[in-house]
Amino acid sequence: MARRTSLIACKNCGALVPRGTKVCPECGSTQFTENWSGMLVVVDPENSVIARELGIDKPVRKAILIGKKVMI
Repeated sequence: MARRTSLIACKNCGALVPRGTKVCPECGSTQFTENWSGMLVVVDPENSVIARELGIDKPVRKAILIGKKVMI
């Protein structure tokens, strides 16, 4: 059963954005889904080993899975 949250995930890049967002601020896509699970939050990318390993250089909130597709 799908859970209802205040966030939806961009199908293209996995960015988590507030429900009602029309255009992804990360990649410009207009396709979103509620079918996501797991969340990666990077607050301070300069001091984050995970951010460095993933090539993340700014604060982000990303879905780990969208459907069965791994996003990170």
